[in-house]
Amino acid sequence: MAELIDLAKLVCGGIEIDNADPECELSQISKHLRNVIETVLSELDWLSEQSAARITLYGPFLVRTLLEVGVTSLIGRIDPTRLLIVKRTQQHGEYSTKQPWNSAIRWQGDVLDENVSELWTPKKQYKDMTKALFGAYYIDLYWNLALKKVADCESTGGSWLAEIKGISIEEFSNRRRTTISNLYSESSKGVHSEFVIPPGSLYDKLTISNLVSKIIQTLSELGLLINFLPHIAYRLDPIHAIELFNGIEEIEVMP
Repeated sequence: MAELIDLAKLVCGGIEIDNADPECELSQISKHLRNVIETVLSELDWLSEQSAARITLYGPFLVRTLLEVGVTSLIGRIDPTRLLIVKRTQQHGEYSTKQPWNSAIRWQGDVLDENVSELWTPKKQYKDMTKALFGAYYIDLYWNLALKKVADCESTGGSWLAEIKGISIEEFSNRRRTTISNLYSESSKGVHSEFVIPPGSLYDKLTISNLVSKIIQTLSELGLLINFLPHIAYRLDPIHAIELFNGIEEIEVMP
């Protein structure tokens, strides 16, 4: 029977990260991020039984944490060096939470970035090429390939899998950019306490449940696709990844 924490396996990797070389820093990062995702999902399950006021207060924080940790893990699965740099920076003796650090994962630049018209012109310098998860280069190099591999597989499932199998790379990139940007914005407004009036239904149980459901679907789709890329470390067998993906679709979130 599928469990919601299967999302953490899709996004962060399978049991191989537990059996990795103890000195492998990437597996250490992946295990930490997996644990955070599992904890957040557990807290959301707990929150579903709490008062309306508590859901409004804590819901946006848990929702945004799930989204941010999920995309951070996906970034690291494609480009481990990015997270290893963050890890070493945070381990440095001068690291402090009192000031911003240039090497931190940032939504603008690491997740989203401006569109690029000419990707492979020889005049383009490497440092000027965006490495954003939904940037033009990652879409061309990685998401396009993953979508083709999923479309070609013979496995069947529900509406989630049918959508991925039938979507073009242009539709995928445009929709996912918009979706993930909107989800980040919706959850962030609750975290930053921007409201000077009661938010009312903006962050009630139904709204938080819908946000969680959308984020889980989005991360599940990306987690599935990433396990179809041949170079990814600790990737799940594609058939197993589809089984987890199909199972997650059937789970009711925050009933």
